Amino acid sequence: MEEEKIGVAVSHVLKGVILLMGIWSAYRHDWQWAVGCFFAFLLAMSPLFIERSYHISLPWIVELLIVLAFSFHVWGGVLHLYSFAFYDKIAHFSVSAIVAFLGLTVVYLLDVYWKGLHMDIVMVGFFIAIFTMAMGTIWEMGEFASDQIFSHGVPVAQISLHDTMTDLIADSMAGIIIGVAGAMAIRRGELKEMIRPLGREVEKITNRSFLQAKERAMESLKKAIEKKEVDEKAIPIIKKLNGIDEFFTTSSCSGRIVILEIPSLGNKVGAKFLGKWEDNIALDDIKNALGKAREGEIWLLAQPPIFHVSASDLDAAYRLIKAAKQSGFKNSSIRAIGKRVAVEISSTEEMDVPLGIDGKLLCDEKYLSLLVSLANEIMERAKNKLSILEKNLSTEF
Repeated sequence: MEEEKIGVAVSHVLKGVILLMGIWSAYRHDWQWAVGCFFAFLLAMSPLFIERSYHISLPWIVELLIVLAFSFHVWGGVLHLYSFAFYDKIAHFSVSAIVAFLGLTVVYLLDVYWKGLHMDIVMVGFFIAIFTMAMGTIWEMGEFASDQIFSHGVPVAQISLHDTMTDLIADSMAGIIIGVAGAMAIRRGELKEMIRPLGREVEKITNRSFLQAKERAMESLKKAIEKKEVDEKAIPIIKKLNGIDEFFTTSSCSGRIVILEIPSLGNKVGAKFLGKWEDNIALDDIKNALGKAREGEIWLLAQPPIFHVSASDLDAAYRLIKAAKQSGFKNSSIRAIGKRVAVEISSTEEMDVPLGIDGKLLCDEKYLSLLVSLANEIMERAKNKLSILEKNLSTEF
């Protein structure tokens, strides 16, 4: 965090310096570098424009590298540093290395997140080397155009063929080094860690439909909570899951005990709740509910917590299932894979017991007491597992 603050501060200072150099060049009627400084300043501000227009935040290190690339060139022109031995070559090498790294980052992200591109590691390194050489050539073409426009053909930026060729050699060396080093960093997983914040921003773009679906789900959830239609004991887990970028909940229950009257086995159409509880119950609760039975099969259900969650991708889904199973929800699994990955978090402790039919109880009070005890034990286990799940979600995500 401290490094980020320093990097952002340095980036802002360098942008200010570029702007001041542009003003100074205009004051001295050095229009070549005045235009160059103002153009460089606008390009250096591009990360800010991207963030405001497209809500994409570039990592501070990427923004700093962009500003440094323009600063090297501006310093060389305005401060006449290009007149010093080897500054031109150092600037070409440094700027080309930065350009190569930015190119490597873009290619890697496209390879990972876009199905239309797939490159092996060797090809990535080779492409970055060629890409950097091409950008160096464009740089030299820009210097030639600058001499033609601002110096009336008098060589200022491009002094000689030797100068041009040594510049291109410096560009090529930077591209080859970054290409090889970048390929090795990809193989070791170092590049992925280095640009992880940018990867998350790209995921937001590629998962735009997921984010829109999450936004709609959150609006519906908010209304349901206001109407008290959401299981209050499930709300801490719901908030925890919805607070993670990769997930949103579609339905949830913290566990319940139910007395249900159904027309026939497995026939939920026409089913009627005789009693429903989200906490421990007493024998009298069961008796009162059974007094409402009239026609059909009578069942006692003790159901564990269940959460239906949409995940943005398989990796996130697997991590969620891992956290759920570590919390005791052993029946958790992926239910469907499409634009989103549907995950069900559930446990194995469940009890479905027939009690009677057509208003008649087919068991004695002693057996009912046993069922009440078992149902309450299932509810207690559910509470403990929900507490563990909340902690594990914080740890994993």
